[in-house]
Amino acid sequence: MNIEKEKVSVKFLKIGMYVCKLDRPWLDTPFPFQGFYIRSHNEIKELQAFCKHVYIDAVKGKTLNTEPKISKPSPLLQKKERTHKYRAKAQPLVIKHNYYPKELKPIKSEFGTAHNLLLDMTAAIEETSFNLRSGKGLDVKKTKKIASQVVQSVLRNPNTLVWLTQLKQQGRYVYGHSLKSAILSAVFGRHLGLAEDKLEVLVAGVLLADIGKTKICRKLLNKPGSYTDEETETVRRHVELGVELLAKDPSIDHNILTIAETHHERFDGSGYPYGLVGDEIPAFGQIAGIVDTYDAMTSERPYGVRYTASQAMEWLYKQKDKLFSGQLVDEFIQAIGLYPAGSAVQLSDGSVCLVVSHNKEKRLKPEVLVIRNNEGQFLEKPKFIDLSKHALFSKKERPCVTGALDNNELGFNPDKMVASLNNRNKIQKLLFA
Repeated sequence: MNIEKEKVSVKFLKIGMYVCKLDRPWLDTPFPFQGFYIRSHNEIKELQAFCKHVYIDAVKGKTLNTEPKISKPSPLLQKKERTHKYRAKAQPLVIKHNYYPKELKPIKSEFGTAHNLLLDMTAAIEETSFNLRSGKGLDVKKTKKIASQVVQSVLRNPNTLVWLTQLKQQGRYVYGHSLKSAILSAVFGRHLGLAEDKLEVLVAGVLLADIGKTKICRKLLNKPGSYTDEETETVRRHVELGVELLAKDPSIDHNILTIAETHHERFDGSGYPYGLVGDEIPAFGQIAGIVDTYDAMTSERPYGVRYTASQAMEWLYKQKDKLFSGQLVDEFIQAIGLYPAGSAVQLSDGSVCLVVSHNKEKRLKPEVLVIRNNEGQFLEKPKFIDLSKHALFSKKERPCVTGALDNNELGFNPDKMVASLNNRNKIQKLLFA
């Protein structure tokens, strides 16, 4: 593929130019992959900080004197022909499992804060969607504040927010795909050992990854059944629309734009809009892609079958080094667990429980809240048990998890459960005495 390269001083860069080469190695800069469109003034400032001049592709984007042809398809919409010689692998993700202490704040003392945070997040997401659909602007500062609060909660205890979002998929506790994906990304990033500031950027990026869908007809987004080819292309435009919305804020972090732009790329090149392959996909884009897919599979949707957490994990495991990085899939399973917090499970003794926190070493013996005994009766006072430990004064092994259940088919009232758990006195008596 012939590329018309034009050398340009960074003083004269414009939004809409396609940068295909720098005056220094790409890995010496913060830019996640070689070859990108300039989408904001903030990106121009970053280029000016690292380079004296760059080379732009005069065919793909704007030049110094001309605009790109209007008849050309949008650069973010069309699937690009991969030009590997002009792309470098993204900087590798350095995993630090022991970056954060293993000691966690007890759920009993985090529950109230986490529950209130979820309510605030729900309201903020609904407000953002309404504002964008009605032509108002995006409040990035509010999103960053929410992201910071999510990170702080997850650093204190990564199970609490996940527990709450999994408890009920419908009614009052619909926290939304973006919300749940953001929480999962925080838990995943904590497990990987991302620094706190990086975690906040990751969470903010995942929260905003699908922001472009606010510019797509709700009737189409909520359509049951399969999309036509034309409808698929329309829905896929949310990537382009989202990047355009985000790039209007000159202070937007480059990595937030990258997450919105690449969270639908796939390891084998089958994703969109660019068809990036392997580590051409920035690390944050890969993380966002995994959590986005997992949450979509385990949520109620107008289309598709809802999977249990363990079924979704099994599916992800089969996609190792196909749709997703094998290493990141393994790490995600370790971080979230086959039976994540909030999952309903059946034990080998016939009782039914809700997982409180998963056990990374003994996956079939997590901490659980027993809500139904082996005779099928709901307990008036649910009982907390750590399945990995022997009962007091007993050498008898605790039962283990035999399988996942559908939370919505258990027949208990999750609203009542949350209300009781949110009462500090009842928590002490009910759960953690």
